[in-house]
Amino acid sequence: MRVSLLIALFIVAALTGLSGCAAWSAQKSAPAIGTIIEVEGERLHVMDLGPRDSEKPPLLLIHGASVNLRDMKMALGDALSTDHRVILIDRPGRGYSTRPDDGWRLETQARLIKGAADALGVEDPVVVGQSFGGAVALRYALEYQDEMSGLVLLAAVSHEWPGGIAWYNKVSGWPVAGFLLRRLVIPPYASLSAEKNVAASFAPDAPPEGYYEKSGLSLLFRPHDFKANAADISHLKAEIMAQQPHYESLSLPVAIVTGTSDSTVSPDLHSKQLATEIDGASLTLLPDTGHALHHAQTEKITGIIRAMTASGI
Repeated sequence: MRVSLLIALFIVAALTGLSGCAAWSAQKSAPAIGTIIEVEGERLHVMDLGPRDSEKPPLLLIHGASVNLRDMKMALGDALSTDHRVILIDRPGRGYSTRPDDGWRLETQARLIKGAADALGVEDPVVVGQSFGGAVALRYALEYQDEMSGLVLLAAVSHEWPGGIAWYNKVSGWPVAGFLLRRLVIPPYASLSAEKNVAASFAPDAPPEGYYEKSGLSLLFRPHDFKANAADISHLKAEIMAQQPHYESLSLPVAIVTGTSDSTVSPDLHSKQLATEIDGASLTLLPDTGHALHHAQTEKITGIIRAMTASGI
């Protein structure tokens, strides 16, 4: 009994050491690049770019699953901040942001992001969300549309879909197996599969050169970050099913953009359906473009965003 306990403690210590080394390496290669704002006792990592005295509405950019604020900064933030105030944020529990136990709830994420925007003095922003970030942006609008100038949704998850989720996201939520997965399997798996997974997520488009390193994607494979991301994905369908009956209540300017070759978030099930439910929403279909449309079609998307801030669609 005592020997078994010692072995178990040794294994736990070894796994903790392995995951700790991986986390240290990830944070060294992709350190925090913004500032920390406290909201409701949580620490949110944000970047505030561009001119604060711009007469145009500020932009609040919300990233998708698996990535962090660096992804939106690379694709849109740097380009838009030449003439707009741009706020980027690590969604609660991701990157360098913390979150409460119910942080997987879309309402919780929207509320904390709104709190960060308020703390920065951001008024009436155009909220831009990509993929999972689009689901959060939709919830933000359902809660706060009277305090927004517009909503831009890029390959957003908006409706129930058939099928389940990847096994590792499901297992991550199991007490013992999840602990072992995040510390024993995920750290080495990341380095072995990174380039393949990035290529798959961008297909049929090519990812930017050095995307894995520049985007800080290695931060995902830290145990706490992976756990939060897996919880987000595991709860997403139920969260979406709860909010999708309310989209018809949205009356603010809405631009919906999707790639016709997106194999991650179906254009038919999500963007096209959403466009029929929001009165006055515009729908832009980008031919031969995949899920990472904000990287593949940056000029087109920044043009859509700038058109909204100039005229309100």
